[in-house]
Amino acid sequence: MNLQEEKEHLLVGLKALQATAEKLLKKVMHYSENYRDSARYVWESQSEFDEYEAIFNRLLIDQVVDSGEQTKERLHQIIKMMDSPYFARIDFLMEEDPEPMKVYIGKFSFWDDNGEFEVFDWRAPISGMYYEYGYGNAHYDAPMGRIEGQLVCKRQYKISRGNLEYALESGIGISDEILQQELAKNADHKMADIVATIQKEQNKLIRDLSSDTLIIHGVAGSGKTSIALHRIAYFLYKYKGQITSKNFLIISPNGVFVDYIADVLPELGEENVRCIAMDDIAEKILGKEYHCERMNLQAERYLQRAEDTDWKNRNQFKNSVEFLKRLDDYLLKCDKENFQEEDYHYEGDMVEAAYLRKCYDIRKALPVRERFQEIAALISRDIREVHRNDLFEWLMERYDRNHVLQLYRDFYEDLGMPDFFHYAEGMEIESSDVFPLVYVKMYLEGFIREPEIKYLIIDEMQDYSPIQYAVINKLYKCRKTILGDFCQNVVPFTGNHFDFFHQMYANAQFIEIHKSYRSTYEIMSYAGKIKKDQKLDPIERHGSEPSEVSFESRMDEEAYLISAVKRAQADKKNGKLGIICKSHPQAESLFHTLSGAGDVHLFTYDTDVFYSGVIVTSVSLSKGLEFDEVLIVDADQQNYCTQYDRNLLYVACTRAMHRLKLLYCGKKSRFLEG
Repeated sequence: MNLQEEKEHLLVGLKALQATAEKLLKKVMHYSENYRDSARYVWESQSEFDEYEAIFNRLLIDQVVDSGEQTKERLHQIIKMMDSPYFARIDFLMEEDPEPMKVYIGKFSFWDDNGEFEVFDWRAPISGMYYEYGYGNAHYDAPMGRIEGQLVCKRQYKISRGNLEYALESGIGISDEILQQELAKNADHKMADIVATIQKEQNKLIRDLSSDTLIIHGVAGSGKTSIALHRIAYFLYKYKGQITSKNFLIISPNGVFVDYIADVLPELGEENVRCIAMDDIAEKILGKEYHCERMNLQAERYLQRAEDTDWKNRNQFKNSVEFLKRLDDYLLKCDKENFQEEDYHYEGDMVEAAYLRKCYDIRKALPVRERFQEIAALISRDIREVHRNDLFEWLMERYDRNHVLQLYRDFYEDLGMPDFFHYAEGMEIESSDVFPLVYVKMYLEGFIREPEIKYLIIDEMQDYSPIQYAVINKLYKCRKTILGDFCQNVVPFTGNHFDFFHQMYANAQFIEIHKSYRSTYEIMSYAGKIKKDQKLDPIERHGSEPSEVSFESRMDEEAYLISAVKRAQADKKNGKLGIICKSHPQAESLFHTLSGAGDVHLFTYDTDVFYSGVIVTSVSLSKGLEFDEVLIVDADQQNYCTQYDRNLLYVACTRAMHRLKLLYCGKKSRFLEG
């Protein structure tokens, strides 16, 4: 490798980028001036415009604004490239060509006017060979067909602030040295992109276009969320001009997680996509009529009601596949029996009951209310004497139990389980009843569809129940990427497995990924002893062994934690510290104890900012996040003793990237015995 040649190439690129940045800056200023002039002209002359002139001038201003925004976005990309124009290079020798083509790969594409410097976007077809192949035979699929040849050179670069820090030959895969360096870094404030270190198995999933539904089951730290976000960026590149970020939707676990991933897509040059929680979906359909318990409190309720057998039984049933089947059977029965058709009389004539039943039956794909609306519209159009609204109200009255709550309550009567629905007016509806109620309302009254959503991403798939998936499938009839890890289930009674997903998504592509990148080999090996029923393949990045620290009293444990907070404040180079408690009440109590020791933040169910500093939180809220060091509080046998607790302890351990300590008084949890 000629390092001097590489430095000279970088210098040529930086000069070209600088020249382009200056041109773009002038354009931005030009558009800004044009906008001011046009806006002033429209404002001063608006009284003289006719309707068409007014429309034309508004369109002209919109065009100036759009052009200016696009130019500003490109300028933003060029400025980023001036810091690091590219991260890789492949030399591709095509058949019958005397010299190989040098392909430099970066986050964004760039071609200078002289053709002396060019960078390919990491999502370009030709760039895919960097992730897919080592030296030797390779190909990529271009618009004109498959291009075959050989990779004769493959390099990786570290460029920062325009300086080439190193260049490495990487003939087989992504250099383990660079991957190790990236993984060994302290946690950034938020999740970062992984374009320079995407692994072969990850690349295949990111670029997969064949699957309408792609289900990824990956172990902790396997990069599932990163794959999903880079997959969005790839689709936006592949179908540019056909789709935008508004066509994507992410179902996410909480507000902290949304903020944590918020920088990834903008760093890749794309707009962020909308995120929504399950509670938001329920509220959107149920409205303000019902006061519902929040979905993410289910874990806390489970811990609080450990001895309440009745509560456990009804919640376990409502989160089962059997429950969804029984509810579907009941609604099918209602469809046949609840409409009490009669002859409809109007001004001396009538519409026969048999005709109304026929109209009702052939529209069985529609919600009940929408069926009756269509029937009323059809008949009132053909018979002038029939008033549409009167007929619609009359039809609704002929439907037995035509109120959502009434129909849902009758479901339990029909099952012979009236005690399984605990509700009276003014009460809070239990979280396990929320989505069954949503499902019944969608059947009876319908729902507002979102046809603009063409791609849905569901993260933490293991924490959602069959009835929730049934609602999602009715709402979003689009391509889906579903990802999670059954070993990280923190919502009681869900824990769906592949057999359920095979039933629900029979034509989906199912992929398992076992390689874990986040944590050191020692941390993942330790965590693997807690949850042994999995195929875990931790990357060979070594660090200190996890430690178990015993205390004589809670007071001693708290004193240790106060000292740990102070150390973290004094030694910033050790990175982000996460202190994880089993439940939110425990985290809240500990936060008040530690808040005076330094910059400490409590993550709650209402938190929507991923703060820097020391974080105190519960296991369920830590899921999906990562910290340089994790301290697990009260890891004793009394606190972590059930199989559900085993899941919580595993999730807490796998949040640690570099260092892990488990603190306890008395006897440590049996799950730590290995």
